[in-house]
Amino acid sequence: MPIQTTYAGRAAPAYEGMVAAEEPSLTLSRTVETPGGIAFGKPAFQGTRDDGIAAAGSIFRGVVLADRGVRPENGGDLFAKGDTAPVLVRGVVWVAVAGAVTAGAPAHLTAAGGFSAAGAGTTAIPGGLFDTSAPAGGLVRLRLN
Repeated sequence: MPIQTTYAGRAAPAYEGMVAAEEPSLTLSRTVETPGGIAFGKPAFQGTRDDGIAAAGSIFRGVVLADRGVRPENGGDLFAKGDTAPVLVRGVVWVAVAGAVTAGAPAHLTAAGGFSAAGAGTTAIPGGLFDTSAPAGGLVRLRLN
């Protein structure tokens, strides 16, 4: 296993899947069914099992929260197939956006599963809106009500 020898001067102010606000929220534990796993800060969809989630699907269940205690053999910031992942269904979480968004805009998902503002080929996230603005690829606070 490689040893880290360089460190950033400061921790990042936010990262994908990080809880963005200390207010009442609801997080569920779900088992990852997708063979490649699901990364932190990505949408989770209903899996084939009642308690399962998948990286793609038609029923949005929430956003996968980050967990710095995840096993390193997973290959990065993700939960592997069979892992139990925390899924935020109500609250505020940091996510990366596929396109530019503005604060107060309703949240949508692209066909590829990216977070976006309304547009052709997107699907509305029920009760979802962006709390902050960012250009494509930027981090924003996504509120799930």
